[in-house]
Amino acid sequence: MRLIITFILLFFVATNGFCQDNYDVDLIPANLRSRANSCIRNEERIVDMQSPDNVMLNVKKAITVFNENGEDKARLVLYYDKNVSIKNIKGEIYNASGILMSKFTQSNFSDVSAADGFSLFVDSRVKHYLPAINQFPYTIVYNYEIRNKQNLIIPDWVPKPGNDVSVEKSKYTFICKPTDVIRIKAQNFSGKPEETSTEKQKTLVWKITNILAVKTEPYSPDAETYETSVKIAPQQFTYYGRKGYYSNWQELGKWIYDDLLKDKTVLSPTTIQYVKDLVKDEKTEKDKARKIYQYLQDKTRYISVQIGIGGFQPVPASEVDRLGYGDCKALVNYMQSLLKAVDIESYYCVVESGSTKKSVDPTYASMVQGNHIILCMPLKGDTTWLECTSQKIPFGFLSDFTDDRLVLACTAEGGKLYTHLNYQQKAISRFVRLT
Repeated sequence: MRLIITFILLFFVATNGFCQDNYDVDLIPANLRSRANSCIRNEERIVDMQSPDNVMLNVKKAITVFNENGEDKARLVLYYDKNVSIKNIKGEIYNASGILMSKFTQSNFSDVSAADGFSLFVDSRVKHYLPAINQFPYTIVYNYEIRNKQNLIIPDWVPKPGNDVSVEKSKYTFICKPTDVIRIKAQNFSGKPEETSTEKQKTLVWKITNILAVKTEPYSPDAETYETSVKIAPQQFTYYGRKGYYSNWQELGKWIYDDLLKDKTVLSPTTIQYVKDLVKDEKTEKDKARKIYQYLQDKTRYISVQIGIGGFQPVPASEVDRLGYGDCKALVNYMQSLLKAVDIESYYCVVESGSTKKSVDPTYASMVQGNHIILCMPLKGDTTWLECTSQKIPFGFLSDFTDDRLVLACTAEGGKLYTHLNYQQKAISRFVRLT
């Protein structure tokens, strides 16, 4: 009798556990299969900002892959470095009927350098995993935990990662201290997050269900402009041992200038005198700048270096002058230092580069916006922009890689937003007031 009771109890426990994580593909509603190559069955993302130098990210994500076109969504790619550590990874793979086929752990992941093929050196590494399965559909479940020793960059929530992906359930939880000041940018999310507070912590929860896959259309707008997302930026932050605060672009630009740029513009007296002699016969500031730009192109070449805070901070101008190479940050800083030697003002500008025109958001300042640096010279009546990484681009010309978008200029007075328009090779600049 006791054996029968034990069997019944185990049966109900097993049945209840199966009901909680039933990955049978037939349970996916028909509308979530339409036009979908994969479906996110459930995603739970938790960001716990325990302190500015200790932010924990916990993720559980179950994805059903319908066919080989959705296979890439089953791939998990995790970057790490001295500031980011992967604490735990585990997962399971289920067949179309929701029956467990196999399990995997961190030991099953490939671990390689994050070198991009053109950087001189990077200190980041990447773990990645893609199951070797050729029977569709199947479901893969990931569980992983990551620790960030900084809170300058908080992971965003983008529940729908592609047009051909549908979403059954997705939840984003952000936890911080009640005294922490944060800014939130929620887009295309109806209602407000669920909020609870205690003496020790404040919790915000966003939930979304039943997002359909859509057909990809040519010339459609950037998905970031209409998809649901949540972005969070703390006012007080820590990054690679540096501390700061910002609540708008003016304050962020001020921190970049004071902490990352100001002490990097020193040139040797010999170089300063050389630049002065180089332009002594030129009559206008623009002619002087043109000659210095030619000197920059002849002397330097682009090489990417991404080490530690170097992802945001340029190497000193004196090093570029000595070595003859640098990345976009270093070359813009070097050109700015050369111009400074002959009293020509210029601005170090953060821009989002790429074939898709994407501006920084004037209503929401954050360090994650922008992936390239260009130089702005506010010459009287003729603001001129320079791409300092190319040895061939003409003076005063920006290609469609960076033109016609809003950028952040980092100055001694703070951040300023400018827009550059390139019409018939004539540059027109407009200052956008910060609110």
